[in-house]
Amino acid sequence: MDYPKIIKMDQLIFKFPFSKKYYEQDFFVSSNNFFAYKLIESWPTWPGKWLNIYGASGSGKTHLAKIIEKKIIKTKLINAENITDDIIKYLSSSDCLIIDNFNNNINEKLFYTILNQSKQLENFILINSVHSIKNIKFNLEDLQSRINSFVNIGIELPTDDLLKVIISKTLSDKQISINPKILDFIINNVERSYEKMFKFLKEVDELSLSTGKAININLIKKVLNQWINTEHIIAQN
Repeated sequence: MDYPKIIKMDQLIFKFPFSKKYYEQDFFVSSNNFFAYKLIESWPTWPGKWLNIYGASGSGKTHLAKIIEKKIIKTKLINAENITDDIIKYLSSSDCLIIDNFNNNINEKLFYTILNQSKQLENFILINSVHSIKNIKFNLEDLQSRINSFVNIGIELPTDDLLKVIISKTLSDKQISINPKILDFIINNVERSYEKMFKFLKEVDELSLSTGKAININLIKKVLNQWINTEHIIAQN
C-alpha cells in the first residue's frame, strides 16, 4: 500500500472533485495535520487507548477515521447523532469504537456507560469533534473525569502559503493559470477551510466553463456574491 508522505509546498497536487472514498494515499499530510496523522498511523501503540482528534469542518477528521476503520478489522464507526443504546452490544465484539461529529448534545448517561464498558474491555476509542472534548462542560461529574483520560490532538487551519498552493495546484491541474493578485483576493475573502476552498474553486471553475470566460477578479467576485450571507464568506468590517 502507498502511504502518504510529508510533502513540500512545490510537490503538492490537488484534484477535483471531492472524493468520498477516503483512501489513505489520498490524505494530504502537512504541518497542519502531521501529528494527528502520525497518531492514527501508529495504532495500536497510541499513548493511550482513547484519542480525540479535533479541528474545523473539512480538516480531514472523517478521512482519518476512515483510515483507522480500514486498519482495524473489528471497528465500529458511528456518527454521534446516531448513537443509541444499541451501540453497547457492539462493544464486546469490537476492538475500536469511532465516534464522528461528536458534540455536547450527546446523551451523557449513555456516553458514560459506553466509556465504562470500553474501559473494562480495554477497547480503543477515537472521537472526532470540532473542539477538544476536554473543553465541553458535562453535567455528569463522573463523565468529566472519564474525558480526562483522552489524548487530545488538534488539526490546525491551513496557512496562507498552503492555501496558495492548494489554489494554484488545483487550477493548474485543469490547465488554468492564476495571477498572485487573484490568489490574494481569494484567500482574503473565502473562509479558511479546506472544504470551503475546494467548494469555492469548483464553483469558480464551473462558472468559467459555463460562461466561456477566463478566471479573473470579476468572475471571482461573481461567485463570492453568490455566497453572500452564507457561512462561506469571511465577515467583513
